[in-house]
Amino acid sequence: MQVLDPLLSPARFEWGCATSSFQIEGASRADGKVPSIWDTFCAQPGRILDAGNGDVACEHYHRVAEDVQLIADLGFKHYRFSIAWPRITKTDNSLNMAGVDFYKRLLDALDKHQITPNATLFHWDLPAHLEGGWLNRDTAHRFADYAELVARHLGDRLPRVATLNEPWCSAFLGHDLGVFAPGGQSRAESLVAAHHLMLAHGLGMQAWRAVHANTSLGIVLNPELCDPATDRPEDVAAARLAELERNDGFLNPLFGREWPQELLQQIGELGHMRREGDLAICAQPLDFMGLNYYTRSIAQAPVGGRDAERGYRFVAPQAPKRLTAIGWEIYPEGLTRVVQNLQAQWPLPPLWITENGAADNTGVAHNAVNDGMRCDYLEAHFEQVAHLIRSGADIRGYYVWSLMDNFEWAHGYSQRFGIVHVDFQTQKRTPKRSALMLQRLLRG
Repeated sequence: MQVLDPLLSPARFEWGCATSSFQIEGASRADGKVPSIWDTFCAQPGRILDAGNGDVACEHYHRVAEDVQLIADLGFKHYRFSIAWPRITKTDNSLNMAGVDFYKRLLDALDKHQITPNATLFHWDLPAHLEGGWLNRDTAHRFADYAELVARHLGDRLPRVATLNEPWCSAFLGHDLGVFAPGGQSRAESLVAAHHLMLAHGLGMQAWRAVHANTSLGIVLNPELCDPATDRPEDVAAARLAELERNDGFLNPLFGREWPQELLQQIGELGHMRREGDLAICAQPLDFMGLNYYTRSIAQAPVGGRDAERGYRFVAPQAPKRLTAIGWEIYPEGLTRVVQNLQAQWPLPPLWITENGAADNTGVAHNAVNDGMRCDYLEAHFEQVAHLIRSGADIRGYYVWSLMDNFEWAHGYSQRFGIVHVDFQTQKRTPKRSALMLQRLLRG
Protein backbone atom coordinates (compact mmCIF):
# COMPACT_ATOMS: atom_id res chain seq x y z
CA MET A 1 0.00 0.00 0.00
CA GLN A 2 1.53 3.23 -1.17
CA VAL A 3 -1.09 5.69 0.08
CA LEU A 4 -4.17 5.59 2.28
CA ASP A 5 -7.64 5.72 0.81
CA PRO A 6 -8.68 9.42 0.87
CA LEU A 7 -11.49 8.54 3.30
CA LEU A 8 -8.82 7.45 5.77
CA SER A 9 -6.65 10.53 5.48
CA PRO A 10 -5.32 11.60 8.91
CA ALA A 11 -6.76 15.02 8.17
CA ARG A 12 -10.29 13.61 8.45
CA PHE A 13 -9.90 10.21 10.14
CA GLU A 14 -8.48 9.35 13.57
CA TRP A 15 -5.43 7.06 13.57
CA GLY A 16 -4.06 5.64 16.81
CA CYS A 17 -2.31 2.77 18.53
CA ALA A 18 -3.53 0.88 21.58
CA THR A 19 -2.21 -0.80 24.74
CA SER A 20 -3.56 -1.88 28.13
CA SER A 21 -2.22 -1.35 31.62
CA PHE A 22 -1.54 -4.91 32.84
CA GLN A 23 0.00 -5.90 29.52
CA ILE A 24 2.70 -3.23 29.42
CA GLU A 25 3.13 -1.33 32.68
CA GLY A 26 4.96 -3.79 34.92
CA ALA A 27 5.90 -2.26 38.29
CA SER A 28 3.28 -4.55 39.77
CA ARG A 29 4.01 -3.53 43.38
CA ALA A 30 5.29 0.00 42.89
CA ASP A 31 3.96 3.10 44.63
CA GLY A 32 1.06 1.47 46.41
CA LYS A 33 -0.35 -0.61 43.57
CA VAL A 34 -2.42 -3.48 44.98
CA PRO A 35 -2.72 -6.95 43.39
CA SER A 36 -5.18 -7.60 40.60
CA ILE A 37 -6.92 -10.87 39.82
CA TRP A 38 -4.40 -11.32 37.01
CA ASP A 39 -1.50 -11.14 39.47
CA THR A 40 -3.22 -13.91 41.43
CA PHE A 41 -4.05 -15.91 38.31
CA CYS A 42 -0.50 -15.73 36.95
CA ALA A 43 0.83 -17.12 40.25
CA GLN A 44 -1.19 -20.32 39.79
CA PRO A 45 0.87 -23.05 38.08
CA GLY A 46 -0.29 -23.97 34.60
CA ARG A 47 -2.49 -20.94 34.04
CA ILE A 48 -0.11 -19.04 31.70
CA LEU A 49 1.39 -20.83 28.70
CA ASP A 50 4.98 -19.75 29.38
CA ALA A 51 4.52 -19.16 33.14
CA GLY A 52 4.87 -15.42 32.51
CA ASN A 53 3.31 -12.61 34.52
CA GLY A 54 2.87 -8.86 34.54
CA ASP A 55 5.51 -8.06 37.15
CA VAL A 56 7.86 -6.41 34.62
CA ALA A 57 6.09 -6.67 31.24
CA CYS A 58 7.38 -3.80 29.06
CA GLU A 59 8.47 -1.63 32.01
CA HIS A 60 6.22 1.09 30.63
CA TYR A 61 5.70 2.45 34.14
CA HIS A 62 9.37 3.46 34.20
CA ARG A 63 9.71 4.17 30.45
CA VAL A 64 6.62 6.24 29.84
CA ALA A 65 8.46 9.24 28.33
CA GLU A 66 10.43 6.98 25.98
CA ASP A 67 7.31 5.13 24.88
CA VAL A 68 5.31 8.29 24.19
CA GLN A 69 8.25 9.62 22.18
CA LEU A 70 8.05 6.40 20.16
CA ILE A 71 4.32 6.94 19.53
CA ALA A 72 5.06 10.45 18.31
CA ASP A 73 7.97 9.32 16.11
CA LEU A 74 5.68 6.81 14.39
CA GLY A 75 3.25 9.59 13.50
CA PHE A 76 0.29 8.69 15.70
CA LYS A 77 -1.76 11.57 17.07
CA HIS A 78 -4.08 9.41 19.17
CA TYR A 79 -3.29 6.84 21.87
CA ARG A 80 -5.66 4.39 23.52
CA PHE A 81 -4.56 3.07 26.91
CA SER A 82 -6.22 1.72 30.02
CA ILE A 83 -6.01 2.93 33.58
CA ALA A 84 -5.16 0.27 36.17
CA TRP A 85 -7.87 0.23 38.80
CA PRO A 86 -5.43 -1.42 41.30
CA ARG A 87 -3.09 1.60 40.90
CA ILE A 88 -5.81 4.14 41.56
CA THR A 89 -7.40 2.64 44.68
CA LYS A 90 -6.11 1.07 47.88
CA THR A 91 -7.51 -2.05 49.55
CA ASP A 92 -10.02 0.13 51.43
CA ASN A 93 -11.09 1.55 48.03
CA SER A 94 -9.72 4.99 48.87
CA LEU A 95 -7.55 6.98 46.45
CA ASN A 96 -3.91 6.08 45.85
CA MET A 97 -2.50 9.42 44.73
CA ALA A 98 0.79 7.87 43.61
CA GLY A 99 -1.13 5.89 41.01
CA VAL A 100 -2.93 9.00 39.81
CA ASP A 101 0.44 10.75 39.52
CA PHE A 102 1.69 8.08 37.10
CA TYR A 103 -1.20 8.76 34.73
CA LYS A 104 -0.60 12.49 35.08
CA ARG A 105 2.97 11.88 33.88
CA LEU A 106 1.62 9.88 30.96
CA LEU A 107 -0.85 12.63 30.07
CA ASP A 108 1.88 15.26 30.39
CA ALA A 109 4.02 13.32 27.92
CA LEU A 110 1.12 12.91 25.49
CA ASP A 111 0.29 16.60 25.75
CA LYS A 112 3.91 17.51 25.02
CA HIS A 113 3.67 15.67 21.70
CA GLN A 114 0.09 16.80 20.95
CA ILE A 115 -1.22 13.23 21.15
CA THR A 116 -4.86 12.90 22.18
CA PRO A 117 -5.52 10.39 24.99
CA ASN A 118 -8.33 7.83 24.70
CA ALA A 119 -8.70 6.09 28.06
CA THR A 120 -10.39 2.85 29.12
CA LEU A 121 -11.27 2.48 32.80
CA PHE A 122 -11.28 -1.32 32.96
CA HIS A 123 -9.20 -3.66 30.80
CA TRP A 124 -9.60 -6.80 32.93
CA ASP A 125 -7.22 -6.04 35.83
CA LEU A 126 -9.81 -6.14 38.62
CA PRO A 127 -8.48 -5.45 42.15
CA ALA A 128 -8.06 -8.83 43.84
CA HIS A 129 -9.40 -7.61 47.19
CA LEU A 130 -12.93 -7.08 45.84
CA GLU A 131 -14.64 -10.10 47.36
CA GLY A 132 -16.45 -12.22 44.79
CA GLY A 133 -15.26 -10.11 41.88
CA TRP A 134 -17.84 -9.75 39.13
CA LEU A 135 -20.03 -12.38 40.78
CA ASN A 136 -20.73 -9.85 43.53
CA ARG A 137 -23.18 -7.08 42.65
CA ASP A 138 -21.30 -4.76 44.99
CA THR A 139 -18.34 -4.75 42.57
CA ALA A 140 -20.45 -2.77 40.09
CA HIS A 141 -20.90 -0.08 42.74
CA ARG A 142 -17.19 -0.13 43.57
CA PHE A 143 -16.52 0.43 39.86
CA ALA A 144 -18.73 3.51 39.99
CA ASP A 145 -16.71 4.79 42.97
CA TYR A 146 -13.50 4.18 41.02
CA ALA A 147 -14.91 5.95 37.94
CA GLU A 148 -15.79 8.96 40.06
CA LEU A 149 -12.25 9.11 41.49
CA VAL A 150 -10.71 9.04 38.01
CA ALA A 151 -13.18 11.67 36.82
CA ARG A 152 -12.32 13.98 39.69
CA HIS A 153 -8.55 13.64 39.41
CA LEU A 154 -7.96 13.07 35.69
CA GLY A 155 -11.26 13.75 33.95
CA ASP A 156 -10.48 17.30 32.83
CA ARG A 157 -7.65 15.83 30.73
CA LEU A 158 -9.53 12.90 29.21
CA PRO A 159 -11.76 13.91 26.30
CA ARG A 160 -12.95 10.35 25.52
CA VAL A 161 -13.38 7.52 28.03
CA ALA A 162 -14.62 3.94 27.66
CA THR A 163 -15.94 2.21 30.76
CA LEU A 164 -15.10 -1.42 29.91
CA ASN A 165 -12.99 -3.28 27.40
CA GLU A 166 -14.51 -6.49 26.01
CA PRO A 167 -16.72 -7.44 28.96
CA TRP A 168 -17.42 -10.75 27.20
CA CYS A 169 -13.84 -11.83 27.96
CA SER A 170 -14.11 -10.96 31.65
CA ALA A 171 -17.41 -12.79 31.95
CA PHE A 172 -17.08 -15.86 29.75
CA LEU A 173 -13.34 -16.49 29.42
CA GLY A 174 -13.02 -15.73 33.13
CA HIS A 175 -16.07 -17.53 34.52
CA ASP A 176 -17.21 -20.13 31.97
CA LEU A 177 -14.21 -21.36 29.98
CA GLY A 178 -11.84 -20.66 32.88
CA VAL A 179 -8.90 -19.63 30.69
CA PHE A 180 -8.79 -16.03 31.97
CA ALA A 181 -8.73 -14.72 35.52
CA PRO A 182 -10.26 -15.69 37.87
CA GLY A 183 -10.52 -19.13 36.21
CA GLY A 184 -14.15 -20.05 36.98
CA GLN A 185 -16.05 -22.74 35.09
CA SER A 186 -19.76 -22.16 35.53
CA ARG A 187 -22.08 -21.20 32.69
CA ALA A 188 -24.67 -19.62 34.99
CA GLU A 189 -22.04 -17.65 36.91
CA SER A 190 -20.57 -16.29 33.68
CA LEU A 191 -23.98 -14.83 32.87
CA VAL A 192 -24.17 -13.28 36.35
CA ALA A 193 -20.73 -11.73 35.76
CA ALA A 194 -21.86 -10.43 32.37
CA HIS A 195 -24.85 -8.73 33.95
CA HIS A 196 -22.81 -7.16 36.74
CA LEU A 197 -20.27 -5.89 34.21
CA MET A 198 -23.00 -4.13 32.25
CA LEU A 199 -24.46 -2.79 35.48
CA ALA A 200 -20.99 -1.44 36.30
CA HIS A 201 -20.86 0.22 32.90
CA GLY A 202 -24.13 2.02 33.54
CA LEU A 203 -23.29 3.03 37.10
CA GLY A 204 -19.84 4.16 35.98
CA MET A 205 -21.33 6.34 33.24
CA GLN A 206 -23.66 7.95 35.77
CA ALA A 207 -20.84 8.56 38.25
CA TRP A 208 -18.56 10.09 35.62
CA ARG A 209 -21.21 12.35 34.14
CA ALA A 210 -22.04 13.66 37.61
CA VAL A 211 -18.47 15.06 37.67
CA HIS A 212 -17.79 15.79 33.98
CA ALA A 213 -20.95 15.99 31.91
CA ASN A 214 -19.14 16.88 28.69
CA THR A 215 -16.76 13.91 28.43
CA SER A 216 -17.42 11.64 25.45
CA LEU A 217 -18.32 8.32 27.11
CA GLY A 218 -18.77 4.85 25.65
CA ILE A 219 -17.78 1.20 25.84
CA VAL A 220 -15.54 -1.18 23.87
CA LEU A 221 -16.99 -4.52 22.73
CA ASN A 222 -15.63 -7.46 20.73
CA PRO A 223 -18.69 -8.55 18.76
CA GLU A 224 -18.88 -12.05 17.37
CA LEU A 225 -19.05 -12.99 13.72
CA CYS A 226 -19.83 -16.69 13.78
CA ASP A 227 -20.50 -18.84 10.72
CA PRO A 228 -21.93 -22.36 10.92
CA ALA A 229 -19.55 -25.18 10.02
CA THR A 230 -22.21 -26.62 7.68
CA ASP A 231 -25.68 -25.68 6.52
CA ARG A 232 -27.25 -28.28 8.83
CA PRO A 233 -29.98 -26.62 10.93
CA GLU A 234 -28.29 -27.66 14.19
CA ASP A 235 -25.02 -25.95 13.15
CA VAL A 236 -26.87 -22.82 12.04
CA ALA A 237 -28.62 -22.72 15.43
CA ALA A 238 -25.29 -23.21 17.23
CA ALA A 239 -23.72 -20.27 15.39
CA ARG A 240 -26.68 -18.10 16.29
CA LEU A 241 -26.36 -19.02 19.97
CA ALA A 242 -22.70 -18.02 19.93
CA GLU A 243 -23.64 -14.62 18.48
CA LEU A 244 -26.45 -14.18 21.02
CA GLU A 245 -23.98 -14.69 23.84
CA ARG A 246 -21.32 -12.36 22.51
CA ASN A 247 -23.53 -9.70 20.91
CA ASP A 248 -27.08 -9.63 22.28
CA GLY A 249 -25.91 -10.34 25.83
CA PHE A 250 -24.09 -6.97 25.85
CA LEU A 251 -25.72 -4.83 23.18
CA ASN A 252 -29.27 -5.49 24.33
CA PRO A 253 -28.67 -4.02 27.81
CA LEU A 254 -26.90 -1.02 26.27
CA PHE A 255 -30.14 -0.14 24.52
CA GLY A 256 -32.55 -1.16 27.29
CA ARG A 257 -33.52 -4.49 25.76
CA GLU A 258 -33.91 -7.76 27.62
CA TRP A 259 -31.61 -10.70 27.02
CA PRO A 260 -32.79 -13.34 24.55
CA GLN A 261 -34.76 -16.19 26.12
CA GLU A 262 -31.92 -18.59 25.35
CA LEU A 263 -29.61 -16.71 27.75
CA LEU A 264 -32.30 -16.25 30.39
CA GLN A 265 -32.80 -20.02 30.43
CA GLN A 266 -29.06 -20.62 30.88
CA ILE A 267 -28.74 -18.34 33.91
CA GLY A 268 -31.36 -20.49 35.61
CA GLU A 269 -31.79 -20.12 39.36
CA LEU A 270 -29.13 -17.38 39.50
CA GLY A 271 -31.47 -15.13 37.56
CA HIS A 272 -32.49 -13.48 40.84
CA MET A 273 -29.19 -11.57 40.66
CA ARG A 274 -30.87 -9.36 38.03
CA ARG A 275 -33.18 -6.75 39.53
CA GLU A 276 -35.95 -4.52 38.31
CA GLY A 277 -34.49 -1.27 37.04
CA ASP A 278 -31.12 -2.75 36.09
CA LEU A 279 -31.74 -2.45 32.35
CA ALA A 280 -32.48 1.26 32.72
CA ILE A 281 -29.13 1.70 34.49
CA CYS A 282 -27.29 -0.22 31.77
CA ALA A 283 -28.89 1.84 28.98
CA GLN A 284 -27.09 5.13 29.57
CA PRO A 285 -26.79 7.33 26.45
CA LEU A 286 -23.67 6.40 24.50
CA ASP A 287 -21.48 8.98 22.81
CA PHE A 288 -19.48 6.30 21.01
CA MET A 289 -18.83 2.59 20.78
CA GLY A 290 -15.47 0.93 20.27
CA LEU A 291 -15.32 -2.31 18.29
CA ASN A 292 -12.43 -4.77 18.50
CA TYR A 293 -12.12 -7.18 15.58
CA TYR A 294 -9.51 -9.85 14.81
CA THR A 295 -11.17 -12.84 13.18
CA ARG A 296 -14.39 -14.85 12.88
CA SER A 297 -15.50 -18.07 14.56
CA ILE A 298 -16.91 -21.31 13.14
CA ALA A 299 -19.55 -23.12 15.19
CA GLN A 300 -20.98 -26.62 15.29
CA ALA A 301 -23.75 -28.16 17.31
CA PRO A 302 -22.41 -29.45 20.65
CA VAL A 303 -21.72 -33.13 21.14
CA GLY A 304 -22.05 -33.13 24.93
CA GLY A 305 -20.31 -32.01 28.11
CA ARG A 306 -19.86 -28.32 28.87
CA ASP A 307 -20.48 -27.41 25.23
CA ALA A 308 -24.06 -28.62 25.60
CA GLU A 309 -24.62 -25.99 28.31
CA ARG A 310 -23.56 -23.27 25.87
CA GLY A 311 -25.42 -24.71 22.90
CA TYR A 312 -22.43 -24.55 20.56
CA ARG A 313 -18.81 -25.49 20.13
CA PHE A 314 -16.16 -23.80 18.06
CA VAL A 315 -14.14 -25.67 15.42
CA ALA A 316 -11.12 -24.70 13.38
CA PRO A 317 -11.72 -23.24 9.92
CA GLN A 318 -11.38 -25.76 7.14
CA ALA A 319 -8.05 -25.73 5.29
CA PRO A 320 -6.64 -24.09 3.37
CA LYS A 321 -7.00 -20.87 5.38
CA ARG A 322 -4.54 -18.11 6.14
CA LEU A 323 -3.77 -18.03 9.86
CA THR A 324 -1.89 -15.69 12.17
CA ALA A 325 0.76 -17.02 14.55
CA ILE A 326 -1.83 -17.53 17.28
CA GLY A 327 -3.89 -19.69 14.92
CA TRP A 328 -6.65 -17.21 14.11
CA GLU A 329 -8.03 -17.11 10.59
CA ILE A 330 -7.21 -13.99 8.56
CA TYR A 331 -10.68 -12.93 7.46
CA PRO A 332 -10.74 -9.16 6.75
CA GLU A 333 -14.19 -9.19 5.11
CA GLY A 334 -15.50 -10.23 8.51
CA LEU A 335 -15.01 -6.66 9.75
CA THR A 336 -17.52 -5.42 7.19
CA ARG A 337 -19.92 -8.24 7.92
CA VAL A 338 -19.87 -7.78 11.69
CA VAL A 339 -20.40 -4.01 11.52
CA GLN A 340 -23.27 -4.42 9.08
CA ASN A 341 -24.82 -7.12 11.28
CA LEU A 342 -24.72 -4.79 14.29
CA GLN A 343 -26.11 -1.86 12.30
CA ALA A 344 -29.08 -3.98 11.25
CA GLN A 345 -30.00 -4.85 14.86
CA TRP A 346 -29.13 -1.90 17.12
CA PRO A 347 -29.15 1.93 16.90
CA LEU A 348 -25.39 2.32 17.08
CA PRO A 349 -23.64 5.55 18.08
CA PRO A 350 -20.51 6.69 16.19
CA LEU A 351 -17.96 3.87 15.94
CA TRP A 352 -14.23 3.56 16.42
CA ILE A 353 -12.25 0.44 15.54
CA THR A 354 -10.43 0.36 18.87
CA GLU A 355 -8.40 -2.83 18.28
CA ASN A 356 -7.35 -4.67 15.14
CA GLY A 357 -4.11 -6.52 14.55
CA ALA A 358 -2.34 -9.83 14.15
CA ALA A 359 0.03 -12.09 16.04
CA ASP A 360 3.14 -12.26 13.87
CA ASN A 361 6.12 -13.73 15.73
CA THR A 362 8.78 -12.73 13.21
CA GLY A 363 12.00 -12.00 15.08
CA VAL A 364 14.72 -9.37 14.78
CA ALA A 365 17.30 -9.85 12.02
CA HIS A 366 19.95 -7.20 11.30
CA ASN A 367 18.16 -4.79 13.64
CA ALA A 368 14.91 -5.04 11.67
CA VAL A 369 11.70 -7.07 11.82
CA ASN A 370 10.15 -8.00 8.49
CA ASP A 371 6.60 -8.78 9.67
CA GLY A 372 5.13 -9.05 6.18
CA MET A 373 2.13 -11.09 7.27
CA ARG A 374 1.06 -8.36 9.69
CA CYS A 375 1.50 -5.70 7.00
CA ASP A 376 -0.76 -7.63 4.63
CA TYR A 377 -3.29 -8.19 7.42
CA LEU A 378 -3.46 -4.51 8.30
CA GLU A 379 -3.70 -3.31 4.70
CA ALA A 380 -6.59 -5.69 4.01
CA HIS A 381 -8.47 -4.39 7.06
CA PHE A 382 -7.83 -0.75 6.14
CA GLU A 383 -9.60 -1.50 2.84
CA GLN A 384 -12.57 -2.90 4.75
CA VAL A 385 -12.79 0.22 6.93
CA ALA A 386 -12.84 2.44 3.83
CA HIS A 387 -15.50 0.20 2.25
CA LEU A 388 -17.67 0.46 5.36
CA ILE A 389 -17.43 4.25 5.42
CA ARG A 390 -18.38 4.40 1.74
CA SER A 391 -21.35 2.18 2.57
CA GLY A 392 -22.57 4.66 5.17
CA ALA A 393 -21.05 3.36 8.43
CA ASP A 394 -20.15 6.15 10.85
CA ILE A 395 -16.62 4.96 11.64
CA ARG A 396 -14.39 7.78 12.85
CA GLY A 397 -11.10 6.16 13.78
CA TYR A 398 -8.86 3.10 13.80
CA TYR A 399 -6.44 1.95 16.51
CA VAL A 400 -3.89 -0.74 15.73
CA TRP A 401 -3.32 -3.44 18.34
CA SER A 402 -0.78 -3.11 19.64
CA LEU A 403 1.87 -0.44 19.97
CA MET A 404 4.36 -3.02 21.19
CA ASP A 405 4.77 -6.68 22.03
CA ASN A 406 3.45 -7.33 25.52
CA PHE A 407 2.01 -9.81 28.00
CA GLU A 408 -0.66 -11.56 25.96
CA TRP A 409 -2.80 -12.89 28.83
CA ALA A 410 -3.04 -16.70 28.94
CA HIS A 411 -0.46 -16.91 26.13
CA GLY A 412 2.10 -15.02 28.21
CA TYR A 413 4.89 -13.63 26.05
CA SER A 414 4.61 -16.33 23.37
CA GLN A 415 2.54 -14.21 20.97
CA ARG A 416 3.67 -10.88 19.55
CA PHE A 417 0.93 -8.46 18.49
CA GLY A 418 3.08 -5.32 18.56
CA ILE A 419 4.10 -3.15 15.63
CA VAL A 420 7.19 -2.51 17.77
CA HIS A 421 9.31 -5.48 18.82
CA VAL A 422 10.25 -5.65 22.51
CA ASP A 423 13.25 -7.62 23.70
CA PHE A 424 11.94 -8.56 27.14
CA GLN A 425 15.46 -9.15 28.48
CA THR A 426 16.85 -5.74 27.54
CA GLN A 427 13.58 -3.82 26.96
CA LYS A 428 14.94 -2.59 23.63
CA ARG A 429 12.19 -1.35 21.31
CA THR A 430 12.59 -2.03 17.56
CA PRO A 431 9.95 -0.67 15.17
CA LYS A 432 8.87 -3.42 12.79
CA ARG A 433 8.17 -3.14 9.09
CA SER A 434 4.48 -2.69 9.98
CA ALA A 435 5.29 0.31 12.19
CA LEU A 436 7.39 1.89 9.45
CA MET A 437 4.60 1.25 6.93
CA LEU A 438 2.11 3.04 9.18
CA GLN A 439 4.59 5.86 9.78
CA ARG A 440 4.90 6.39 6.03
CA LEU A 441 1.16 6.20 5.41
CA LEU A 442 0.33 8.63 8.20
CA ARG A 443 2.89 11.14 6.95
CA GLY A 444 1.49 10.89 3.43
